[in-house]
Amino acid sequence: MKPELTSLLFSFRGRLPRAAFWWTGIALEVAFVLLFIGVQQTLGREATLVLYPPYLWIGLALCAKRMRDRGYSPWWLAAVLVPVAGPLWLLIEIGFRRGTPGENAYGPDPRILPADYLSVK
Repeated sequence: MKPELTSLLFSFRGRLPRAAFWWTGIALEVAFVLLFIGVQQTLGREATLVLYPPYLWIGLALCAKRMRDRGYSPWWLAAVLVPVAGPLWLLIEIGFRRGTPGENAYGPDPRILPADYLSVK
């Protein structure tokens, strides 16, 4: 795996823009369903339990980076424990609201590309 992909999927550091969050989340869901079906048909239903820990880890990493992009601590993900209001608030914050513009306490804006060190100004 490329270092960028490994960092995107498994690291809890940094920020993640909204579009990358959605596309990675959709790809994660599709991969999980396909793997689940494949493992279930070949090894049985009990064998699918091995898919859940990496799925949850990647999902939490994506959500934590998205919360940082919004300027919140990843500990705010615990709001999912509040019935109805918590998950709804998280869906709006993570999925639909734009990240904080520019640098925030959690790092530089991921939508701004770094300057090319070879360019002449």
